[in-house]
Amino acid sequence: MRLVAIARAAFVAAATVLATTAPAVPAPPIVPSAPADPASPPDPAAWGAGGRAVYRLIVVDGVGFGNESVREVSLLCASQGSGGTHPRAAAACSAIARAGSIAAVPADPAAVCTLEYRPVAATAMGAEAFQETYGNGCLLRAAKRAVFDF
Repeated sequence: MRLVAIARAAFVAAATVLATTAPAVPAPPIVPSAPADPASPPDPAAWGAGGRAVYRLIVVDGVGFGNESVREVSLLCASQGSGGTHPRAAAACSAIARAGSIAAVPADPAAVCTLEYRPVAATAMGAEAFQETYGNGCLLRAAKRAVFDF
């Protein structure tokens, strides 16, 4: 339990340093895989309004190890299709829609992961705010399936 508290404190410290020293990164462009209605562009805060949701998903690998790597994608979930820069947009949107939110996406009961400890922080912004830290990348993919599998 003490190790978890130390890891969380290291993550908070690293996130604070990144937030206060790193320049702002603009959101990646949304590239729909299905034609969108140009008269009504997606509203990042409009989950459910018109059946659209826009997310900015960020994964930080190796939190607290001094050599973090950051991956970021956009995800557009709409009734007429899914898109963005997420490589598995359709599966990610389907998982979110079935669960009702990223936080409610159920873990894969068949997933098998090693016990290596290399913390991974997952963050979602836009239609839903979500932030959680997992012991390694496999545990993240097992917990949130296709949503953070990029």
